[in-house]
Amino acid sequence: MKIFNDDSPLYLQLRKHIEERILNRAIGDDEPMPSLRNMARDYNLNPITVGNAIGALVDEGILYKKRGVGIYVTPGARKMIIKIRTKDFAATTLEPTIKMAKQLEIPKQQIIESVECIYGGDND
Repeated sequence: MKIFNDDSPLYLQLRKHIEERILNRAIGDDEPMPSLRNMARDYNLNPITVGNAIGALVDEGILYKKRGVGIYVTPGARKMIIKIRTKDFAATTLEPTIKMAKQLEIPKQQIIESVECIYGGDND
């Protein structure tokens, strides 16, 4: 499985990968993160790159530092990531897609039926 590509800076890709692991519950609240050295070794990255990714997540409140102990996942980090990504998704993907559907004169009911099909139809 290839994690990194040439599309964006490595620290942003690592940051997203860590967020994905939190979203998928591979890392839970208050769980310790591996040391920067271990992560650099495991992902074959420069420790500075790993530090930049971790630092950005700490700055955002997704991770927190315990002085002299290590870096941990903040309780509620998954919900924070979902909130951030939901806002971004709505602005960059959902709204333009709905506008395109309207421009293509796709009936609103067809859009609603598609959403209900994907979500299962009930008030989920």
